[in-house]
Amino acid sequence: MTISTELRKAGPFTGNGVTTAFPFSFKVFAATDVAVTVANTQGNESALALGADYAVALNPDQDAVPGGTVTLAAPLASGHRLTVTSAVP
Repeated sequence: MTISTELRKAGPFTGNGVTTAFPFSFKVFAATDVAVTVANTQGNESALALGADYAVALNPDQDAVPGGTVTLAAPLASGHRLTVTSAVP
């Protein structure tokens, strides 16, 4: 399985204080290949931790239907922005 050099980013998604699930459509091999960053309303960014702040559910066939869903442990606060990117070296 290979990974293309196309844009490997989803979002930014804007929080509404309710939503916890955010889809992405780029190919990855494992949940650890996904990086999630949140920017607060002032634009300050912080990286979230897999397992503590979010979980990743991958689509079963990454060749036919790449991507999956990032689910946050708590809803994304209103006005905050979430970005999902590839952490594949």
